[in-house]
Amino acid sequence: MFNDELMLLTALLGAHLLADFYLQPTSWIADRKRHLRSVALLAHSLVHSSCYLLLLLCWNQSYGWGWHWGPALLATLALGGSHYLIDLAKSYAKNNSKVFLLDQLLHLIMILLVWGYYCDGFIILENFWPALNKTEHLAVLLAYLWVLKPCSVLIQLLLQSWHSALPAKEAPQTLAAAGHHIGMLERLLILTFVLLEEYAGIGFLLAAKSVFRFGDLTRAHETKLTEYVLLGTLLSVTFSFLPALLLKLLF
Repeated sequence: MFNDELMLLTALLGAHLLADFYLQPTSWIADRKRHLRSVALLAHSLVHSSCYLLLLLCWNQSYGWGWHWGPALLATLALGGSHYLIDLAKSYAKNNSKVFLLDQLLHLIMILLVWGYYCDGFIILENFWPALNKTEHLAVLLAYLWVLKPCSVLIQLLLQSWHSALPAKEAPQTLAAAGHHIGMLERLLILTFVLLEEYAGIGFLLAAKSVFRFGDLTRAHETKLTEYVLLGTLLSVTFSFLPALLLKLLF
């Protein structure tokens, strides 16, 4: 039975990542600055609520109480309403890594509370490890969702305090958002290589990136650009390794 409950938690976390980072246009994020007048903020919360409601109803039918709307509606109201209030409060704060992490932590706490309510709050520790093996695929999917856009947002926020210290760029213009997509592909490959235990592929990937960035770095008149690129690369590698190692530890 515990495997079903753990599957619900994993699915709820996946629904959060999907709605928060993949089903939210950039224009909605900018519209948050209108605070209580923001229609996009309300729409974003409704997207979250729709994902949670669909997920809970499906879980009810397969593992829970059948097509009973009451508990699912109450849980959806708690998750969607809290998401709106947390994001509303976030709209008044500065956009930095601390606020981002606090925002995600509060969402995580709400998901855990609702999950505990939905599963009657009884989680038997001795059943924890055997049950994990049956949720491996969902956990891997969750790891892949994490290393894409959430990691990009976090790395950008962590590096923004150093961005203004970079020398003025005299190099040719770069492609729009190219670095963002390169970083996502890099983390995607690193996570895959670690899960497959193909560590040589990680070395090849980092070596290839170093070769392509060598010209830009050697032309820089200061070491600031080199340090900035190195910081971004190491953060990207770290955030890719952590979920992969956690998965290998658990499974």
